[in-house]
Amino acid sequence: MSSLQRMIMCPVCGGSVIIEHTDQVNLCTYCASPILGPNQNRNCTNHPDTLATEVCHVCKDLICDECTEKRVGDYGGKLLTIVNCSKESCIAESEWARPLNEEYQRLANMEWADRADNFILRITGVGAVVMMIFELYFILGMLNLQYFTPFGSTLPTGGLFPGILVIILMVIGNILAAVLLQTSLQVYVHERQLTSGAFLIVALILEAAYLIWRGLYFNLVQVPDPLFLTILLTAFLFGTLLVIIGSLGAIYIGNKKRIQMNRAMDQLNLSTKRALDEL
Repeated sequence: MSSLQRMIMCPVCGGSVIIEHTDQVNLCTYCASPILGPNQNRNCTNHPDTLATEVCHVCKDLICDECTEKRVGDYGGKLLTIVNCSKESCIAESEWARPLNEEYQRLANMEWADRADNFILRITGVGAVVMMIFELYFILGMLNLQYFTPFGSTLPTGGLFPGILVIILMVIGNILAAVLLQTSLQVYVHERQLTSGAFLIVALILEAAYLIWRGLYFNLVQVPDPLFLTILLTAFLFGTLLVIIGSLGAIYIGNKKRIQMNRAMDQLNLSTKRALDEL
């Protein structure tokens, strides 16, 4: 690091930021948040007598409220605010995000849900991963039983080559577990949280029904090693419990968000109607 450079902590993500330019905006390498240089002029680039309030996310110029255009973009299922200045090139770079209605954003503020969203994402994600590990253990255990124990001779093959039917059925189980994992990632998205939570419940019911059918089909209650069935059921019940908790949390929080967003839209429409009536 040059003697002229120094390192500070990003106020947004807490990451280390090397101040390369003392008179220009520096970007955090972790979250891309703009960090002003210590010797940088704090006034608007377009209005030298006005204190800047924002930094253009495209050209990094300091701008005031008059020069600022804000938009909302979807990144990883979460909404973030994009700021650009009035230059045509910066406006064009930000057109992928929709214009921000600050009044609606204020009324539909979802900051209260961030902690709940993180908890729901983690618990459903861990539950879905446990289900995938359960399916992997299931297929390896079944192949071990079929090829390396006398119990394998009693397994139904349906006329297929020994092991093929087991693999096919386990692959279907892994597909269901993958659907659970994919859906669990959607509970972090405001607009999809409610439906994702409900779909997780449905997918979990299908997974449980499929497990019971496989257990009966392969007559697992007669497995000579009781530890295999114990581990199998423990893993399944643990994963199921986590997914259920996460699903119910997603349904509750998602419905609460839906009500809040509808209420915010109603209030915004009412305010707009009143303003038009006054005209």
